[in-house]
Amino acid sequence: MADQQRAMSSVLLAVRTMARRALRSATAPDFLQLTALVKYVERFPEAIHQLNEEKLLFRTLEDRQPALARTVARFRRDHAAMKGYGIRLRTALRYWQQGDPKAGPLAANVANDYVRYCRQHARAERQDLLSAALRTFSREEWEQIDQALESVVDPVLRSRSRQECATALQKLAGRPAA
Repeated sequence: MADQQRAMSSVLLAVRTMARRALRSATAPDFLQLTALVKYVERFPEAIHQLNEEKLLFRTLEDRQPALARTVARFRRDHAAMKGYGIRLRTALRYWQQGDPKAGPLAANVANDYVRYCRQHARAERQDLLSAALRTFSREEWEQIDQALESVVDPVLRSRSRQECATALQKLAGRPAA
């Protein structure tokens, strides 16, 4: 799970960096690459990672440790907030691509806020949720969780080089590899 969260943060940092560079140089960014990065976040961390956390951790923790209900509810709200960040980021990028001069700085700021929120969420998850999960789940259950998480074919996590990562993201965006 931590690897998936780091991959998401790295991709969001790439979006922020691309947006900031374009703004500093007063040139349009590579919107196809930005789209690929945002599609990655939408398809993997926002959809698959969060769904796996719900299925594999949240429900079981709530059932076995009712005292954690408020903590689990907070992480569900975090996931909803992250989806909101994703929507705002996609919207800002779309407006920027359509020529709105205010949308570029907005996209950079939303990407920055999104990555900060994700990092805060990951820290809180490690401290508040995973520590309880370590006490709750058996070794066999952790092996099942690991198998389920490893079965996800995440193009960023599976990449062994920067080139492999770029190729995977281009495919995700429906763009031929360079």
